[in-house]
Amino acid sequence: MKYIGVHRFAELIDGGLTRKEIRRQVADGDLVLLRRDWYADKRADATTCQVVRAGGVVGCLTALRYHRVWVPGSSTTVHRRGNSRAHRAQTKITYCRQYGRPEPEYGAIDEVPIAFRHAVRCLDGEELVAVCDSIANQRLMAIDEMRSEMRSAPKSKQRLLDKCDARAQSGTETMTRLRLRARRLKVRVQVTISGLGRVDLVVGDRLIIEVDSEEYHRTKEQYEEDRRRDRKAAELGYITLRFTYATVTTDWEAAEKQVLTIVREGRHLWPRQRKRKAAAPVGPT
Repeated sequence: MKYIGVHRFAELIDGGLTRKEIRRQVADGDLVLLRRDWYADKRADATTCQVVRAGGVVGCLTALRYHRVWVPGSSTTVHRRGNSRAHRAQTKITYCRQYGRPEPEYGAIDEVPIAFRHAVRCLDGEELVAVCDSIANQRLMAIDEMRSEMRSAPKSKQRLLDKCDARAQSGTETMTRLRLRARRLKVRVQVTISGLGRVDLVVGDRLIIEVDSEEYHRTKEQYEEDRRRDRKAAELGYITLRFTYATVTTDWEAAEKQVLTIVREGRHLWPRQRKRKAAAPVGPT
């Protein structure tokens, strides 16, 4: 995790500084007073300083990203949670809210449970399930704990937890799983295949789907390893499809069409099963 460098007055006192020492460090420029009882040191993160100075703390999706949770959307959009004074101020700043009563400020960046409660209000559908999967996968909160934190949320959002799977390794994998299951396809998660290793998803018997977790270009070494695994999978009788981050987030229709074509033709089944069982129509005809 990156260094933040924004401290509450109580934290500085607990860390061994006296009031006099704090005042001296402010005078010397070693600490900057952002607002009452909030200070930044020389290495403080500029974005966090800006949020705190305006009367809030870093929260919701931005805080979850800081805790290494997979979240949708751009990392340049800062989600913040404001105190009562910030909410009353006539500014253009938008503050995230949770269902239920506002939460007191504890630190410059919200801890996972508080950030999660605010994300529940910001997100819907598969994006919320993807965040829940990531939190559970990293063991930051159990699904039952998330259910408890969502008790003030609408029932429709609470029911989304029933779709969660802590085995998912990324949000794009979660989104792919949910969309394919919505097409009534049999999808297995994080499957270990003898002679190959673990793969993200398997549709039917032998259609492997690997999903990039982030919006970045893979290195040459990663590309070569992917191709090696694909060749090995083919030797074992599997078909492999690889979906990039952009494919899942902006070009899903084409990816889904590719999967459904394979399923309609029965190629997702082992050949002996294909002969016994004609592939049922899947999706729109």
